[in-house]
Amino acid sequence: MSDENKTVKLSDKDKKYWSNRIDSEVSEKRQELERAIELKVDNQIKSKYKKFVSTLKLASKLTALKKASKEYGDFVKFKELKERELKEKQKKLARDIEDVYNRQAKIHGWDGTYAGQYEDFEDFDRFLTRVCKDALHGELKKSTKEGAQLSKMDAQKQKMFDAIHHPKLLFKQMEFEKAMKNGFLNMGIVYNTLQISNKGGQ
Repeated sequence: MSDENKTVKLSDKDKKYWSNRIDSEVSEKRQELERAIELKVDNQIKSKYKKFVSTLKLASKLTALKKASKEYGDFVKFKELKERELKEKQKKLARDIEDVYNRQAKIHGWDGTYAGQYEDFEDFDRFLTRVCKDALHGELKKSTKEGAQLSKMDAQKQKMFDAIHHPKLLFKQMEFEKAMKNGFLNMGIVYNTLQISNKGGQ
């Protein structure tokens, strides 16, 4: 029997070799054929796509979508530009207000300066309202009878504190009670005297 007609049994090693060889040869040829097909696709897609869309009856809808997409894109672009423009305007006005306020705060002796904490109107409005309220409170303390009474009361309070903490303070019960009562009356407070012996026993 010739070698050509001889029965051959492949070993596991031979099977593995030929399997890899087949895969390799097929893979190379497959890549070649796939590239050729892709080239044909690229050459034909434009005309084929037009017919494909027409077959699906989507030509008019796609045209409308193209227009809508452009309109939306233009709007978003315009919106972003407008947003930046308005934001810059807001920031500039906020800086201008900040500069004016800080100058006036220095002139009037208001507590603190404004260091760009806010840019929004409501935040600024709330901040300035608080400053105005504090300033008005200070003015009214100086110009109203209530303010005058507060000043008088603070001064009298300090006098009474100074008196009771004097290191050489000596007093009689009645004299002390009378002095305390008069001190409170000078502050506009009606005071019912207590026995000194009770002062520390509450």
